[in-house]
Amino acid sequence: MINIIVKKGLRGFTILIFICLFSLNGFGQNTAVLDSLRSSSLKVGKIYITGNKKTKAEIILRELDFVEGQQTNALEFNQAIVLSQQKLINTRLFITAEVVPLYMSDTQVDVLIKLQERWYIFPLPIFKLADRNFTEWWVNQKRDFSRVNYGVQLYHFNLTGRNDKLIFRSQFGFTKQYELQYQRPYINKAQTLGLTLRTSFANNKTVATNTDGHRLQFQQSDDINRRIFSSSGTLTYRPSFYSRHSIDAGYSRASVSSLITNANPDYFQNGEALQKYFRLSYVYTWDNRDYFAYPLTGNLFKAEASNYGMGIFNDLNMFSVRASTSNFFNLGRKLYLANTLEGYYNFSDDTPYMLRSGFGYRPDFIRGYERYVVESNKFVSNRSEFKYQFLSGIQELSRRSLIDQFRTMPYAFYLKAFVDMGYAGAPIPSATNNFFNKELMLSAGLGLDIVTYYDFVVRFEFSVNRQKQTGFFVNFRSAL
Repeated sequence: MINIIVKKGLRGFTILIFICLFSLNGFGQNTAVLDSLRSSSLKVGKIYITGNKKTKAEIILRELDFVEGQQTNALEFNQAIVLSQQKLINTRLFITAEVVPLYMSDTQVDVLIKLQERWYIFPLPIFKLADRNFTEWWVNQKRDFSRVNYGVQLYHFNLTGRNDKLIFRSQFGFTKQYELQYQRPYINKAQTLGLTLRTSFANNKTVATNTDGHRLQFQQSDDINRRIFSSSGTLTYRPSFYSRHSIDAGYSRASVSSLITNANPDYFQNGEALQKYFRLSYVYTWDNRDYFAYPLTGNLFKAEASNYGMGIFNDLNMFSVRASTSNFFNLGRKLYLANTLEGYYNFSDDTPYMLRSGFGYRPDFIRGYERYVVESNKFVSNRSEFKYQFLSGIQELSRRSLIDQFRTMPYAFYLKAFVDMGYAGAPIPSATNNFFNKELMLSAGLGLDIVTYYDFVVRFEFSVNRQKQTGFFVNFRSAL
């Protein structure tokens, strides 16, 4: 019976999509068809969910653009189906999500949600570079394997079926670190409030203490030269599908050896070897991108205000603001355009070296300048890229796999051209030989992006900057 209903629903839905596309793309002036779709009344009946072995139904229903009993029309319902599928994928709980209308009559439609859940538990080894990026390690640090972190980490991305995440990390090598984090997106019945708790401890024998010629200068010894303990909590408020407010409060305690303070008395403020501070941040985000890991359509706006110190320990008082806007366009024929504009301003004139910001530190970068850090209390950047999807699909790995989540592998390949530019203000006091500050930074290049399983993105890019320096760079996250 269900199969018959689904087949009838798919036929009806196919006709509906054809009418919408025909009227919108082929005959934009034919308002009569659009008016007919808008005037056609539909009532959403039952919503059926399949494939959610772990995930609770309320987490899935929260992402839909419709509810049971809602009165709508054919045009709005078609748009709601597309948006609901995107939002289900963006929960990062499912490999595939399909929203299928089941037309019970001309005026009533039930809905079938077909899901394939991801694999949620990942006990993984840690083997990663301690440096800012691959180029920093490969070029500046001459592929030094002592600058590698190793250990073990445990991720559970859906601990109780409510999209809550538990992360434990035990790391050794260049940076010894222990970290525990728990994130729950909804803690109230209305599913609008979320909470994240995290705590970590880390120590280092090798520490960057100065910057010369936009290259980090390190101090090291056989003893531990820096210890950092931090703990924080984040309360999020999500009043709608696309907007989010976050308030983050945290405490940090850091200490360094005399080797560090002798190399740079301004590593902490006032030449101290110990720095304690509270931090309070507010972040507003508007995000309607189609796919968070590698967006192709939609836009993202983010604004942040942070205060370090809070006047409690009297050794740190730093207030900063940050804003960014990203826009993504589908140009048709597998062509896409993306642009990101970002800005940062730190109102403090006395920034300790440990809390420095600038190009080269996440999340701020200019492609073509991966070898350098350009530190400043204020900077602005713009990154643009034009790309073509020349290959995409789903590769079947093994039909005999005992785990459904690893039977197929989605993939997409993009050729691209990009242009980046940025401007950083005056350098911070601990940096010397600053030839990029107060100068336009400009680069262009070509690249290949590969997007595949579990939000994995790898970028291969060749670029040339304003100084006519060329390079081939590899990165492991989307540039925009």
